[in-house]
Amino acid sequence: MRIRYIGAAFATSILAMLPLGGARAQPGFLNEVRLGGYQHDTGLIGTNKEAGADFSLEVLSRPIIPLKLLGAPRLVVGGLANTSGQSNQLYAGFVGRFDLAHSLFANGDGFFLEGTLGGDWNDGKKDVRGTALAANWKSHGSALMFRIGFGLGYQFNSTWSAVASFNHISNAGLGPPNEGMNDLGLIIGMKL
Repeated sequence: MRIRYIGAAFATSILAMLPLGGARAQPGFLNEVRLGGYQHDTGLIGTNKEAGADFSLEVLSRPIIPLKLLGAPRLVVGGLANTSGQSNQLYAGFVGRFDLAHSLFANGDGFFLEGTLGGDWNDGKKDVRGTALAANWKSHGSALMFRIGFGLGYQFNSTWSAVASFNHISNAGLGPPNEGMNDLGLIIGMKL
């Protein structure tokens, strides 16, 4: 039931970004679709309490500000579904990309860095401190949180890319409790 609810909310978010009929703001607004897998609540950085893996799906727009200095930021809408029935996420924000090197192994390939900043909604626990659930659930303090991340990517050609990605969600200490969560994974991107 929970996964179905997350899927429906995510599909609604993506449909809201699609230009329909005469309401087209600009042709080709959507630019990339990404699928990925994450280690949920990784213990590499921070404390691991929650289990399972996360599967991700996200869509990105064309650059909304063409300034390279800002990484030509794009809008991103995405979601993470946890395989163990723990905290699922829906998120939206901005992704900036900074190219590092071009045409190293093939024409059009290259390495890049990217950073993300935005908001997150999760269906995890708000406060389980002092209960039996505290050993296996994070106390997020809120369903709405901040989301930041970074990634190191490789552009195979004009269509395909892969990004090693790290993401962190927390309420930024705006209220107790604030057990943030970190996810580490790999995303495959396909330009549309």
